[in-house]
Amino acid sequence: MFSPMNTDISYSIKIAAQRTGLSAHVIRIWERRHEAIKPQRTESKRRLYCEADIQRLSLLHSATEAGHSIGQIAHLPDDSLRQILASKEVNTTEQTTAPTHFADAQASRYIERSLTAIRALDGNAFEDELRRASLHYRHQQLISEIIDPLMQRIGQLWHEGNLCIASEHLATSVIRAFIDGIRCALHVADDAPLLLIATPRGQMHELGALFAATMATAEGWRVIYLGRNVDAVDIGAATQRKGATAVALSISYPSADELLQNELRQLRQYLGSDVILVVGGSAAAQHCELLDEIDAVFLENLPQLRPTLATLKLSTA
Repeated sequence: MFSPMNTDISYSIKIAAQRTGLSAHVIRIWERRHEAIKPQRTESKRRLYCEADIQRLSLLHSATEAGHSIGQIAHLPDDSLRQILASKEVNTTEQTTAPTHFADAQASRYIERSLTAIRALDGNAFEDELRRASLHYRHQQLISEIIDPLMQRIGQLWHEGNLCIASEHLATSVIRAFIDGIRCALHVADDAPLLLIATPRGQMHELGALFAATMATAEGWRVIYLGRNVDAVDIGAATQRKGATAVALSISYPSADELLQNELRQLRQYLGSDVILVVGGSAAAQHCELLDEIDAVFLENLPQLRPTLATLKLSTA
């Protein structure tokens, strides 16, 4: 709509996403639902973005982060967007509450004390350490800066033979109960967007999905946690029945066969094009091409979930 033709340089949607800070799915939503931009197309229908498209998407991204609904600003020309941003002085650096090096050192101490309790098979001491940490960190920070790195350390130590399986099971049990307690205590508005979370068929590790469920609830989403090892047809049926805005999947196992790929393709068919699909987890990166094919939002790591959900929430407003 407002994209001047520029044939000098063209970028893929992946590059456009990297340069603008938006996810590829949000870019598609803004194009399809709001006609915010109109990229070029190759003969195979792949989107190509010129420099003007990149600049416009960046302006729209900044405006939505400043609190404007995409539905209200998508039709505005670039100059109007710049005026909006100039009149809205937002200093995001003021949101930082402590130096990064101090936060890292404090998190490391909590992790080391937690490992000491886990090695000693002292579940009460481990839970007490989590409670102390929860007094100093917001829910999202607690998960992304302490609990998730702690579980990665535990997994590494177990694979190296430096942690017994009983300690790993104790840690998983305590964390599952602790995280679920946080999620159940959070209040979310009845009219908030609904997110369904699960691990797909063949994926048995569910802690990542539980982390995502708690972080999404803290971000203001209503969440239904479907559990682990859920068939695509069941996820699709639940999404339609409940009218969910989005579905999030956690993938932790590398897939050596076509089971997971078939499940993901089938799930996209069941969801249709309007439901947002978010996929993350330690093994998700192995399926980047497929995730792009099925129009899914790929999360490289857990800390990306919070800003992604915030942006998706604005994009659907």
